[in-house]
Amino acid sequence: MGRRTRRRWVFKPPKNLYFVGTQPQMENCIILTLAEFEAMRLKHYNNLNQERAADSMGISQPTFSRILDISHQKITQALIEGKIIRVHGGNIDYKVSFIGYGCWNCDHTWEDVSASRGKKVKCVKCNSENVYYFEREII
Repeated sequence: MGRRTRRRWVFKPPKNLYFVGTQPQMENCIILTLAEFEAMRLKHYNNLNQERAADSMGISQPTFSRILDISHQKITQALIEGKIIRVHGGNIDYKVSFIGYGCWNCDHTWEDVSASRGKKVKCVKCNSENVYYFEREII
């Protein structure tokens, strides 16, 4: 049998005990960027280490660490001050799968859901036949 749990000391209870999603008023909001939200999701929800999480976001580990620290500060502030958390904005791009073609001449890529390796197509931008099959998958 394990040891008995010791009493934990708490300075004071939070201002609110429920955290509900409502349409927020901006003065009562903490804005969490999508990058900060993603960093928390990868690290704490998906249990990735910082190196793998940073790689998944396409950033360095020190940058990931800074983003995670900022998100922790914001979440802590929202919990302590009873503010609403709004996830919005930031310099991000969504990872999506992509099937299509790319042009060697003009470096243009375009999506074509019926694309295949053997299909002969011309570039939709410069009309070149120097085209390659292009597939990008979510990692």
